Amino acid sequence: MKASSILTVTALSGVPVLAALAFAATVHRHASDVGFTDQGVNVAMHLSPDGTKLLTTFTPQRPGFHLYSVGLPADGIQGLGRPTRVEVDGALRSRGPLTAESPVRMLSMQGTDVTFPVYPDGPVTTELPVDVDSRGTARVLVSYAACSAQECLMPVSSHPVQLTASALSAMRAR
Repeated sequence: MKASSILTVTALSGVPVLAALAFAATVHRHASDVGFTDQGVNVAMHLSPDGTKLLTTFTPQRPGFHLYSVGLPADGIQGLGRPTRVEVDGALRSRGPLTAESPVRMLSMQGTDVTFPVYPDGPVTTELPVDVDSRGTARVLVSYAACSAQECLMPVSSHPVQLTASALSAMRAR
């Protein structure tokens, strides 16, 4: 949804305009973003201008929610928690590990002796070095789980995003 559409809906619904502007800025940080929203998190991805990195921004929709680190094991710790993951195939090929710009902090789970590597509350952007084949289509699989101090939302596992060659080209247009 375009920022102007969000503002129009906001004006009609009585939601404060500043809240709508903040939402519009987090959902579409770049004109070339491709994304989705699932389990309380807006996911927006684009390619770096030189096409060598897939940047994915995860923005929890509610304040006080965080995401688990990319370094968390695939099955979590003692079956709890799910790592933030961005995996590619087809016209996108990974050239290295997924990293995040945010610092990792250790969070203790109440009532247990287990601690989890998580990012600070709010948005986090990951970076995946990639090679792009401009003639093919790509598939991106996105996984994450968002939690607050009081609750965890259902994890998202391997949410597929299909990208055509023209979408890949548009994702790095600036």
